[in-house]
This record gives sequence, structure tokens and C-alpha cells, in this order.
Amino acid sequence: MKNLPKVAIIGRPNIGKSTLINRICKSREAIVHKQPMITRDRKYYLSDWNGKDFYLLDTGGIDLKSTKRLSLEIFIQAKKAIDEADVIIFMVDISEPVSVMDGEIAQILRKSEKEIIFVGNKWDDPGRSFYTEDYLEFGFGYPLKISAIHGKNIGDLLDLVAEKLPADAQEEKIDKDELPVIAILGRPNVGKSTLFNTFIREERAIVDDIEGTTRDSIDSIVTIREKSYRFIDTAGLKRQKKNMDDLEYYSKLRTERAASESDIALILVDSSKLKITKQDVKIVEMCIDKGISICIVFSKIDLASSEVLDELIKDLDHSLRFAHFIPFLKISANTKKGLGSVVKMIDTLMEERTKKISDKKLTELFKSLAQEKGIFIKGKQFKVKFVRQIKTSPPSFLIFCNLDATKKVNIRRYVENNIRKEFDFTGAPIFLKFKY
Repeated sequence: MKNLPKVAIIGRPNIGKSTLINRICKSREAIVHKQPMITRDRKYYLSDWNGKDFYLLDTGGIDLKSTKRLSLEIFIQAKKAIDEADVIIFMVDISEPVSVMDGEIAQILRKSEKEIIFVGNKWDDPGRSFYTEDYLEFGFGYPLKISAIHGKNIGDLLDLVAEKLPADAQEEKIDKDELPVIAILGRPNVGKSTLFNTFIREERAIVDDIEGTTRDSIDSIVTIREKSYRFIDTAGLKRQKKNMDDLEYYSKLRTERAASESDIALILVDSSKLKITKQDVKIVEMCIDKGISICIVFSKIDLASSEVLDELIKDLDHSLRFAHFIPFLKISANTKKGLGSVVKMIDTLMEERTKKISDKKLTELFKSLAQEKGIFIKGKQFKVKFVRQIKTSPPSFLIFCNLDATKKVNIRRYVENNIRKEFDFTGAPIFLKFKY
């Protein structure tokens, strides 16, 4: 990410920046909503045009008049995007008159001395009148008229971007598909963004005491001790409501999609709270169903007494009695306590989920178990003829046996428990398929 040129899209709230991102990326990567201030953090999207690769930086809308703390945090993220960008797309809405906010942003961009591409969005109906000439006062010339939602003149815009990009930029060759992917999950306001920022050593995700500050998933590649990892910060998963608004719904979908793309989930639990909630358990169950390796991370331990922590761990042990294979850690992202153990745990979980056991070892294990005690269904002993590990990441096994055990919970537990006892698979869900 360091060496590819960056193109930042800058403008006031709700003028179509995220819509333009989705149009250029030919996807629905960025959340688009009529409510302002949906984009909050600084997000990077890999794109290319005319043989040139670059990162698009999506930023929150700048509103310098707002007294809200969140608006200030969004401006800080946008300012960082301006500082690191090689080219800036300054977007205005030419269907509306010039606003004070537009003028303030233009003043900031003039001082940046960066390459500016001036763009007038919402040119949806060329037959109507627009305020194009009014924007000449900014000194950037006529804005290039585009319609992000309809795709008008997007090719012309990208031609200008490619023309202004530095010619000598080279990308570090890191294959994202080969990297361990770690999603940071949990309920709202448990410290996910603080932990994410700590790992990437940069303030990319806005951290606030307000619940739901992170709306979308953001990811970053981090190299720690010469090993690379891809971390994803996600929106907090709230308890399911009957009447969920569309913004909450799409944030939830993005988080679940990020989880599905991950190898490992660090599920954060706020140590300052008094108990494990049903929602914490549901997040664990979701990850197990998706085959994601799990580590429970008790965050904010600097805010909890040792007695509260001990009670939480007991509560966790009881709530997750169906999943004793899941390890846990105690950390404080603010004081950095326990962070080294997180990276070691990630390496362990990756090693465990990618482990391959030979057919011989698996089959011999169950033959020896049958001779010792075995397990019976309606008076008939369950016998394993042959076992094969058919997949890793997550580990999956095919069991050839003498009885139909597909729906027998006690058989499934017997097989899984014995595989874990002999071969471990810490943190990894195990999937079983029976043939008889």
C-alpha cells in the first residue's frame, strides 16, 4: 500500500463520493445512504485504469461548521487522506448552489498544493440547468460534469486521474489471497477500532465512546516480525431487532461478509461489563457456522478488577460449554498489555486450522478407541472403518462407519472430542461427514 499512488475523493457530506467509489470499483464496496456522515473512516480501494494501478481513498464528508466531535474526527481522517494523496478529486454537487462548506474545502485544497481534479457530480439530466458557472470562483476552472449514479463521464474522469498519477510508483508484491485474514468482531463499543489502529500503527478507524461509530468494514495489511497479516475492523454486531433500519441492516451484512472472508475471528468482550451476553454467544455461533477459527479477547482489562475478570471467564466457560476448543486472551489496547500474545495466538490458530492429519493416524485412533470402550446406539456398537481429512481451513473429516450417524449428536461429539484430544485443532471449528 505504501508505494502505489493514492487518489483521495474529497467533498462535503452526501454528495456522492461513495457512489463514485462503487462506480469505479464496479461493486458495492462502499455503503451509500441518503443520511449524511455514513462514511466515517478512511478506506482504501485498489483500482486501475489504462494499465495504471492506484488506491482510491474514500473519506467522510467534511463539515467544519458542525460542533459534533464525530465531525471533527471525520475531518481529521479526510485531512490525512489529503496529506497522503498524490491526486485529489474535489467533488461538488452542481445541482445545488455553491455552499459555504464547498468554499472552505476549496481553501484547504488550494493550500495542499496537490494535483486537483475538480468534479461536478449529479449531472443526471443534461437537459436541466445547473450551477456550473458559480463554481468557477474556486479557481479550479470548470468542474468536469459527471453522474456517479448513472456512470456518465466516468471514463473521462479516470483518463484525467491516470494522466496525473506519478509514473514511477511501484507496489510491494504482497498477494492478499495468501495472507492470513483476521476479522476483529464483537458488539458495539468493545474496543475493536482501538485494537485495529494499534495493529496497523495508524489512526484509520475513528474511535469514540458513541456506540456504532464504525459503520463499514475497513482492512489493512500489516507486517509484524517479517510476517504479513490482513486485519479487518468491523461494525459492531447488535442484537437482532424486529424493525432494523436499512443502514443497520447493511452494516450488519458488511460485517458478516467480512467474517466470511476471514480465517480467524478475534471476538472482543468488554471486560468492564459484568457478564457475557447472548449476543456475544451468537457472534461465536456465527463464526463456528462459517468455519472461522476463534479467539475470545477480553478487552479493556485496565478498567476491570481481577475479581470481575475471573467472574467473566467463569461466565464465558459456562456460556460456551459447547465450544471448549476456543482459547481466550486478556488485553488492553490502550496500555498495550497482552498485545504480543494476540499475534502469537494468530500464528497458532493459523497453524492449527491448516494442519493435515494422515488417514493412517486417524483410522488407528478410532480402531484403538473401539477396543477400549466404544459407543453404542440401540445396543449396536458404533465402529469407524476409515477416516480421512478431506479439507483444511477449516478442518473437515469424512468418516466411513457402520451406522447412520449423521443426525446423532452423541456420535458427532464422540468423534470430534477424540479428534481434538489427540490432534488439538485449537480454536478451529471441525466439520464431519459420515458415510455408512
